[in-house]
Amino acid sequence: MISFKVDHIHLKAVDVERTAKWYVNNIGAKITFEGKFKGSKVYYFDISGFNFIVFGQLEGEDGDKAPNEPSLRTRFGADHFGFAVENMEETVADLRAKGVTILEEPWSPRPGLTISYIEGPDKATIELSERK
Repeated sequence: MISFKVDHIHLKAVDVERTAKWYVNNIGAKITFEGKFKGSKVYYFDISGFNFIVFGQLEGEDGDKAPNEPSLRTRFGADHFGFAVENMEETVADLRAKGVTILEEPWSPRPGLTISYIEGPDKATIELSERK
């Protein structure tokens, strides 16, 4: 049987440097590669064993460099991604102290799960999940 394993998430950034710094300073990402990809600065970084890649507008690409507005309303296509955290209260307090926008305060949609949403670079919606 063919099997699939999640390998990475690729983020498109208006400001690649600012986005990479945000993940390093706020989430604890470790940069594993820095270079160029099709005319854009590119960073690869590791977050708890998961690969994130961030790049900007590529050579020959047209279009607006403005990010989508953050929203907690469900969208079609990729809506958000999430990070598991061990202590929601401590994590949200730390991110708030760093100036990260909290889109939705922690709450429990079902027993054993607490979630919160934050705004990442380029208005990305990021879910934080604490499971007990």
